[in-house]
Amino acid sequence: MSETKNPNYFVLVNEDNRLPNGFEDTVELIPSENIAGNQFQIEKKTYDAFCALREDVLKNDGIQTVLLGSYRTIEQQEKIFKSNFEKFGLDYAKKYVAKPGYSEHHTGLAIDVGILLEGKLYRTKEELLSVDYLFEIIQKKLPRYGFILRYPRGKEAITKIAYEPWHYRYIDSLSIAQEITDKGMCFEEYCQKV
Repeated sequence: MSETKNPNYFVLVNEDNRLPNGFEDTVELIPSENIAGNQFQIEKKTYDAFCALREDVLKNDGIQTVLLGSYRTIEQQEKIFKSNFEKFGLDYAKKYVAKPGYSEHHTGLAIDVGILLEGKLYRTKEELLSVDYLFEIIQKKLPRYGFILRYPRGKEAITKIAYEPWHYRYIDSLSIAQEITDKGMCFEEYCQKV
């Protein structure tokens, strides 16, 4: 009989809160592959919720979303941080990339979403920001599937990460996701409140 895994869907991982020891052992990761052939792992309930969200926005809004990534090991995060540091400098890397051990992607509960528009996959920061109007439509539907916008505009001083319209966090509670969204809170503000 396999062990049932049950992660803490309200774990706060950010610049000040390192991934708790042993957290990864509580997460049921499943393999996935996107249309670009990128392979990654994602927490099972997060993936199921994303698939439902993806179907909703395609059917009702004509927006084709693509899962760009989810779970990352600390080693993968080190490579991403180093690459951004080398290409763009330390200030940029700190603004857009979490330090290894302090990334939500270590939880498997965070996802990055791209847009497929007229045959082009929008996946870089600049490309994704250029279609922010599409993300605004998607963001309104996030709570229906247990997601929140993790790095909202105007909350950079709290989250310490720039606005990322493509980065969503699964919290496995429709009512709390709706509350966070309706009140315009970031996850840090919600966690301080409870």
